[in-house]
Amino acid sequence: MSAGDLVGGFIAALLTFLVFSYALGDNGLFRLAVHLFIGVSAGYAAAVALNTVLLPALLERPLAELLVPLFWILLLFTKLSPRTAVLGNPASALLVGVGAAVAVSGAVQGTLLPQVAGSTSFFSPEKLAGALGSGQLGAALGYLVNGSLILVGTIATLAYFHFGAKNHPHQLPERHRLIELLARVGQVFIAITFGVLFAGTLSAALAALIERLDTLFDFLARMAGSL
Repeated sequence: MSAGDLVGGFIAALLTFLVFSYALGDNGLFRLAVHLFIGVSAGYAAAVALNTVLLPALLERPLAELLVPLFWILLLFTKLSPRTAVLGNPASALLVGVGAAVAVSGAVQGTLLPQVAGSTSFFSPEKLAGALGSGQLGAALGYLVNGSLILVGTIATLAYFHFGAKNHPHQLPERHRLIELLARVGQVFIAITFGVLFAGTLSAALAALIERLDTLFDFLARMAGSL
């Protein structure tokens, strides 16, 4: 084992133990490891952005094309001081507005429209006719059941986030009974989704734990073998 491998493995093992110390409760050692990880991640992201975005844009484009971006960047730098922070509000509003527009369009194109297309594909007459024509009654029923579940789940989940209600004299605003019923069904689908996401997160955490333990044991075995 070389000196570089020994030092790198020792630092990795030390950071692993610092993270594992959280099992005994929140402590300064765990916070130190978290601060190191966050600092390294932020520094790496800043270096990548500087080398792949900012410097190529500044060096490869003429100065006339950079005046407007540089103006907005200077406005963002005014947010560093409370006295001049108001000057950076237009730049912040532009960033938030563009980010929200990209997020909404991405959700519509990447989630909602494919969900609608996936729901309607099960009710395709060609697909159903092909299954029935070949005598596959079970496949045709499967298409209808799967399509119905997806369609009901999508509509009920969207109804859960419908907060429109009518005002009644001397009563609290209430949603329509049909919307309320669909919202309760949507809660079931949302709970199932969160359960699946939690299971995926837990399995990923367990996989990371096993990988770290395996790396730690391998380092200890290699260090013991080199002694």
